[in-house]
Amino acid sequence: MKSFITTHWNNYLLFFQAKDIDIYYKEEYVSLYSTDKEQSVCLVIEDEKKYMLFPFLRRKILFHGRIFYDFETAYGYGGPIFNTDDETFKRNSIKCLFNVFVKENYIAGFIRFHPLLNNYHYFSEIGQVVLDRKTIAIDLSLSEEDIWMNEIHTKNRNVIKKAIKNGLQFIVDENYNYYDQFIELYNSTMDKLQADKFYYFPPLYYNQLKNNIKNSFLGIVKKEDEILSAAIFFYSGPYGHYHLSGSNKKYLSFSPNNLMLYEAAKELKQRGVLLFHLGGGISSDENDSLFCFKSRFSKSTYQFALGKLIFKPTHYNILCKEWENENPNKKDKYKNFLLKYKY
Repeated sequence: MKSFITTHWNNYLLFFQAKDIDIYYKEEYVSLYSTDKEQSVCLVIEDEKKYMLFPFLRRKILFHGRIFYDFETAYGYGGPIFNTDDETFKRNSIKCLFNVFVKENYIAGFIRFHPLLNNYHYFSEIGQVVLDRKTIAIDLSLSEEDIWMNEIHTKNRNVIKKAIKNGLQFIVDENYNYYDQFIELYNSTMDKLQADKFYYFPPLYYNQLKNNIKNSFLGIVKKEDEILSAAIFFYSGPYGHYHLSGSNKKYLSFSPNNLMLYEAAKELKQRGVLLFHLGGGISSDENDSLFCFKSRFSKSTYQFALGKLIFKPTHYNILCKEWENENPNKKDKYKNFLLKYKY
């Protein structure tokens, strides 16, 4: 079994079927989150043409005069992908992954697993798996009529019909002509939610997304000349995703997001997507308002899980203790974060 970490891995994706990968595993996507402190890389494990890929963001840590590392998967979803159903290979790959990170002087690693790929299995053998929250996905393999009647909740259908009656219009903006307006809407929405700085992105991020993520488009809902809501949608093979979204709070009574997600589902279906993933709520509470909103588009739920790996427990504990002593005002806010010492 061979293993190595590389900064270029798209060629290895050619060994995978479309159902076993997603846009989150491509170099272009992971590199969106590279910074001067975090580098996009991928661990490749191979055994006789059986592959496991594990893209992540590597961060260098200077700890007591020596260089160590930690990692986390990029915003969105990650974890391992395999080009085989061989359970023995999968289990051995996860053990190999752990050993590689120990050998390469990693202290800890944080994973956001992919709900549609259900790829958190075996990680409980090397670390902690947290079943965090449920997510929603619309089954686009159904006919458009069946999606409307069987996936979309009755009250949601009435809201969507009312939005159309009120003159709301959905636009597929493949050229990102409305990009500046979208960014402004997105940032104002995050401000309204008092979101963590994690959810804000620099101009470079938006430029790279527009130029490098080819299977994407902006969805815009307008009423006359006013933009009511906008979102970025991704797709890769059978999977589509609702990425970032923003709304003008003055017009929420028109329900622009209901219309946007339904029209985006139809657009993605035309592009060959079979499963349109909407994500989950802002918390694990099943009464979370965002989760309840998304659940009106489908009854199908998927498990979003987190992985917490510690490779050098002694180093990790010292690092956290030193951070807590230096940042007493942040201690409570980040107490449940594995990589709390980053903040």
